[in-house]
Amino acid sequence: MPASHRGRTMLWLAIAYASLELGLITGGAVAECPDTKCGSVDIPYPFSIGPGRCAMPGFELACKNSRPFLGDFEVVNISLQLSQLRVLNKISSFCYNPASKLMEPNTFQSDLDTPFMLSDTGNKFTVIGCRTLAYIADKDNVGKLMSGCVSACRRGDVTSATNGTCSGVGCCQTTIPKGLPYYQVFFDQAFNTSDSIYNATLCSYAVLMDSSDFKFSTSYLTSPEFNTSYGGRAPMLLDWAIRTVNNCDEAQKNLTLYACKSDKSECFNSSNGPGYICNCTNGYHTEILIDRMVAKVKFLLISS
Repeated sequence: MPASHRGRTMLWLAIAYASLELGLITGGAVAECPDTKCGSVDIPYPFSIGPGRCAMPGFELACKNSRPFLGDFEVVNISLQLSQLRVLNKISSFCYNPASKLMEPNTFQSDLDTPFMLSDTGNKFTVIGCRTLAYIADKDNVGKLMSGCVSACRRGDVTSATNGTCSGVGCCQTTIPKGLPYYQVFFDQAFNTSDSIYNATLCSYAVLMDSSDFKFSTSYLTSPEFNTSYGGRAPMLLDWAIRTVNNCDEAQKNLTLYACKSDKSECFNSSNGPGYICNCTNGYHTEILIDRMVAKVKFLLISS
């Protein structure tokens, strides 16, 4: 066999071997449900585009104009390792109307399907304004969450706020508890009487958002910049898990439905709400496997 043909044969064998080894991580899910993309966002199993056999129940996404959506949330990133989705969440606003001389609210609520919970470790309820009291509450105020955050400026002077500081002057943040699939926003209309300072701060804002890369800017008080940076939305983190059972012990009692089928994956109890997740066994990682596959391809080509 000519060397060039032998080299191509070895390459295809190496690729086939690599695909088989990667498939072991998900117990054959790669072969049955190949990863796909929507625009620039990778959509890995157990997620998939549209209903059908490739997505686990509740993990179906829609691809609209090359952008993936989970219900009304646009998805910007999916992390299998962290079991998280990064989505864009609508920002609630409370703005002064010079014509009516009234503060007018435009508030939103977020309601999630079964596999998802609002991340308590990555998100903070964030309020921006110079005379603002906003509340975050769970569905029908059932008692899991009712919290408020006050943001004020000394004597209404926006210059008292500081870039990069969100500690109550112009900007306020507070945490949420675990196990929340829903939240809603309220503005306190008695406190938010901004008619006296509306020329400086026309609007107040409130949103549950990913706090990891948020940096307060004083320009958020005097312009709509905060609201328009993401088209009226802010990044928010969702924790996901397989929630058909409460934990790994229960899941392993039914191996037919048990999702962690590979001998190179481990079961971990969900840290946010009931359920479990599957992750690579210690020592195995997607990037490590890819490096090994590349090394095997190079070795086989050289040997040929």
